[in-house]
Amino acid sequence: MKNRKMIIFDMDGTLLDSSTSITKSINFVRKNLKLPPLEVKQVVKLINEPDNNLPKLFYEDKKPYRECRSIFEKHYYKQCIQDMQIHEGIEEILKELDKDYMLSVATNAYGQFARRMLKHLKIHDFFVDIIGSDDINARKPEPNVIFYLLKKYNIEKNNALLIGDSLKDEECAKNADIKYIFVDWGFGESREPDHILSKKDLPFIKQHLKNIYNTP
Repeated sequence: MKNRKMIIFDMDGTLLDSSTSITKSINFVRKNLKLPPLEVKQVVKLINEPDNNLPKLFYEDKKPYRECRSIFEKHYYKQCIQDMQIHEGIEEILKELDKDYMLSVATNAYGQFARRMLKHLKIHDFFVDIIGSDDINARKPEPNVIFYLLKKYNIEKNNALLIGDSLKDEECAKNADIKYIFVDWGFGESREPDHILSKKDLPFIKQHLKNIYNTP
């Protein structure tokens, strides 16, 4: 199986839109801290900038981060499946790609939430693995998650690519020395992606991938 190929997907923004749920849970913590609520656009922007200190930006050191995180997690476990939706066309391309590629997810969300959300959307079983930041104790743009998946499934770097929607994803792919596809329907932005994917391209994604992998 030396030549088998893996596509690694980011989750939030790429496969689904969870921005409202994330914002509601952050604002639940902020209300507990007597801080004003944030808008969805503010939260999305802050999350997708690589160097932000998110605990400080969201909670302003009003309480120890561990305590804030505990409040967030309890709320988000229920909230994460309430106000999210899969992006149009994603389920269809997963069905197509599943025939020829190994599919996986690498997300900065905690694994328990990611798996819960993807099960709720009924797309969980397309993926051989769903890795959250807590599963490997590292977050993108660190490349640890890519190295973990490549080693676990014996995938060569030139047979893997990451599909994402943010600078964190782009930097993660470059740090791991694999190809990167930026989707333009997500939360973030990109600087120098190897390829850009729009929703109008989704019906032709298999041909795009063949070209990227240089296969006939």
